[in-house]
Amino acid sequence: MRLTDSIKQLILKYIGDNLSSDEKADLKRWLDESAQHRIFFEELLERDDLINDLNQWSALQESDPMDWNERLKTKTLETIHTTKAAKLSPIRSIKHFIPYAAALLCISLGSLIYIAINRHPTPVNSRIVLHDVQAQNNQAEIRLSNGQILPISNHKGALVSGHHLQYEDGSMLQSAALNANLTATVSTPAGTMLQMILEDGSQITLNAKTILKYPLHFAKDKRVVEIDGEAYFKIAKNKKVPFQVVSNGQLIEVTGTEFNVNTYAKSKSSTTLVEGAITLTANGQKLQLKPNQQAILASGQLSQKAVDPYHYIAWIDNKFYFNETDLRTALQLIGQWYDLQIIYKQPMKETLLYGEIQRTKSLSAVLKILERSHIKFNLIEENGIRKLFVSN
Repeated sequence: MRLTDSIKQLILKYIGDNLSSDEKADLKRWLDESAQHRIFFEELLERDDLINDLNQWSALQESDPMDWNERLKTKTLETIHTTKAAKLSPIRSIKHFIPYAAALLCISLGSLIYIAINRHPTPVNSRIVLHDVQAQNNQAEIRLSNGQILPISNHKGALVSGHHLQYEDGSMLQSAALNANLTATVSTPAGTMLQMILEDGSQITLNAKTILKYPLHFAKDKRVVEIDGEAYFKIAKNKKVPFQVVSNGQLIEVTGTEFNVNTYAKSKSSTTLVEGAITLTANGQKLQLKPNQQAILASGQLSQKAVDPYHYIAWIDNKFYFNETDLRTALQLIGQWYDLQIIYKQPMKETLLYGEIQRTKSLSAVLKILERSHIKFNLIEENGIRKLFVSN
């Protein structure tokens, strides 16, 4: 692997976020030379301890030379006082420690990189270059609170809950009568959607990588489910018994309506109303939505805005829908569907995407469409994890 002193300096400047335009181009050329360069660079950035060392080294290089020793002494004292294993007195410890600390803090970038390589060697045979990933259709599963785990077929229609677990086509998943107090947890893997019909007639469509927890039989005075991921709800009307959805720190209450809930990003949840009315509460705040409005819960705050609901529910038709969608958001959706870890090889230019893509397409077909926006992709599998490297 070609790792010159100039490349080492470029990596250091990248970490410090002070690359010039020409230097960015030089680093990009080096990354594009080979997959080995890209993989090495990404592994380097994943090393938190190394990044901390490099940032400290960079800061010391840029600091005023007159106060360098004082800064070093201060850091050394902090280290000594917080180290329980120190056996020398503080004064002797400082005298012995400062020369070594100075050496450590002034260690060259080349040495740090050498340490990183030798601490975490990666077997070459653990990496496989992939040319494509087919759209999957894995089996969802249902876990009952009595310990039973049952795989769910993808070819028999919606899963219907009631006195039995059965499919929409009439075939049985669980023919034995179920205890009225049982709860169920349904989970969908990557590349899989699932339609469900609850005991009250409410319909729920689960997107990939979603978990739904619900009682097989609702209580007389309440209907409550929990969702983690993304789901589209079409709630059976019952004004006397409201339907409640618990999701990522918020409570959604309806009597009969259609809406979409997305909690994939734990720091931000969205609820999009298609029909009817819903009330959301979170952190003591309350919000009411009308059709074509969306509620956002982020940083503990609820807000709302007008939207076109189709932009957020196209997945029900098994489509990716992009309308002025930023690249990172689009790739997050693609990564969830094809089970990919998305890795950006460099700072990305702002890129907005437009259009519809069927989710039944293979990954390579989807990426070819995105490449029209001057985006480059490399796909590997490492230790069973598929990684998509992105650059532009």
